[in-house]
Amino acid sequence: MHKLSILLLVLTSHLVLASTVSSIIIATVNGDPIYESDIVNDTNLQTREDKIKRAIQYRLVVQEAKKRGLERTPEIQFELNKLLYKKFIQNEQTAKKRQFSPSETELHSYYRKFPLIRIHHLMLNHRNETEKQVAHLALDQINKELKKGTSFEQLCTQFSHETSSLFGGDTDFRGPHNFPEELYSKIRALQKNAVSEPIEIGNTVHLFQWFDKKPFTTAPASYLQFLQSRLEQDRESALLSELVKELELKATIEPPSLSVKAK
Repeated sequence: MHKLSILLLVLTSHLVLASTVSSIIIATVNGDPIYESDIVNDTNLQTREDKIKRAIQYRLVVQEAKKRGLERTPEIQFELNKLLYKKFIQNEQTAKKRQFSPSETELHSYYRKFPLIRIHHLMLNHRNETEKQVAHLALDQINKELKKGTSFEQLCTQFSHETSSLFGGDTDFRGPHNFPEELYSKIRALQKNAVSEPIEIGNTVHLFQWFDKKPFTTAPASYLQFLQSRLEQDRESALLSELVKELELKATIEPPSLSVKAK
């Protein structure tokens, strides 16, 4: 108990000393104080004298910029507003005790919504009338073969104009990080091994099938990091929506004026 008291006393003394040192004024520039804490984090310079010199130069330039009104320029205001926006969100996150970073369990649950799925892909060109007719006949034949029980992988090899046809249309595991999300959502909604309806994209027609799903425990760390960032953004957006609603209730917002009447 005695040793613990001594340790607490030492730690408290260090904290008080650090706080006192940080508040020491080491120079003034036109009445603007420079504190010890202003040079502590400057790790680019070796000597204390150089650090103080640069701090003085920094204050001189900033003071002159303010005299010239540069802080009121649109580009500076834009950057300042971005910083204020970010700081406000951080403060509200702390005040409302919101945790953006998900736990392992939460990330696992989120992965169930967006798992890595292995996909077979069949593509047909229809850039002109001739190709459109050929694609139409091919789709009819593919549909008949599927009903007969022919594997979609075999049909990809036989009909697809995409390079993955060499591997039975196997495009390996895909997620919203490396595949168009609209397509990913449509494919993910299919039953396992079911083949999608034809999907037209530009001058091509596509059929998809997902046939395997990677377990959470073997998902690459890079993909889990992608999902974590996405979940954090979703939570930040949810918090922002709440804050905006609260602010709108307090604000007076006038509708935009129309300078030109609609014709």
